[in-house]
Amino acid sequence: MNFKRIQWIFLFAFLIFDLVVAGNLFLQNRFTISSSAPNRQGVILKEMRSDAITSVELSNHAQSGYYIAGTRSGENGELGQQASKLRDQNYHFSSDELASDLETGVKVDLKHPEKRLNRLVADNRSIALGSHYRYAPQLSDRHTVVYTQQLAGRALNSPDGQIRFRVNNNNEVLGYTQTYLEDTRILRPEATTISQQHAVTWLYKHNLIPNNSQVRWAKLAYIKLLTTSSHNQAVYVPTWIIEVRTKNDDTVQQLRVNAFNSTIMRSTPGSVNTSSLGK
Repeated sequence: MNFKRIQWIFLFAFLIFDLVVAGNLFLQNRFTISSSAPNRQGVILKEMRSDAITSVELSNHAQSGYYIAGTRSGENGELGQQASKLRDQNYHFSSDELASDLETGVKVDLKHPEKRLNRLVADNRSIALGSHYRYAPQLSDRHTVVYTQQLAGRALNSPDGQIRFRVNNNNEVLGYTQTYLEDTRILRPEATTISQQHAVTWLYKHNLIPNNSQVRWAKLAYIKLLTTSSHNQAVYVPTWIIEVRTKNDDTVQQLRVNAFNSTIMRSTPGSVNTSSLGK
C-alpha cells in the first residue's frame, strides 16, 4: 500500500514537472520569436541599403483588419437609388458602373485637386453616396483623380468601389465614373496583420524589389481576395500595397502582400511609367 502511494506521488510529481517545463519552453519560444523577428528585419533592411534600395520610414507595428464581403451595386441597387437625386449632370449605367457628364466643368488645382473635389463629393446632389469615399493621391495622375470607397476605416483599393474624375488639358473635371460596394458585412472577428516593415522586407526576401530602387510608399487597404459562387459577391482582405520605383529607368510597380498571411499577390501588380498628381 505504501509502495503504491509512493508511485502515485512520483507520478504526480513528474506530471507537474512536465507541465512546468512545457510552459517554460512555450514562453521561451514566444519570447524568441517576438524578440528575434524585429532583429531579423533590421538585418534585412541593412541588406537592402547595401543593394542601393532606399525607402520611406517603415513602421514595425502590427495593425488589424477583417475579412469583408460585399456586392457591386448597380442601377437597381443603392447606387441607382441615390443617383436619382443627382442634379446638373447627365448620367447612365453601364453594367454596374455609373458614368456621368457634368453640365459645367469643375476647375481643379493639379497639386491639390481634393481641395475643390472634396466639396463636390460631399454634396449628395453632385455625387451619390459621396460620404463613403476619400481622395486617393497614390492612385491619381495628371488626367484622373481617384476617390476610393472606405471599408472599416480603410480604403477599398478595387474597381468595385471608386470614383474616377476625368481631368482635361485645361485642368477641368468634365465627368466621372463611379462604382459602389453595397451590403458589406464582416465575416470574421478582427485579426492582427503583419507590419508595414514586414511586408516590405518579405518582398525583398523574395527578390521582388530590385537593386537600385526606391520604396516610395506602403499603404494598407482592402483588396479583392476571391469571388464567391453568388454573382457579383466577393471577399476582401487587408493588403499591403507597396510602390517601388526603379531608379535606372524610372519604372514604377505596385506590389501587394496579403496582410494576414504574407501571401504575395502576383496576379494584380503591373509595371507602368506613371507620375502621381503633385509629384
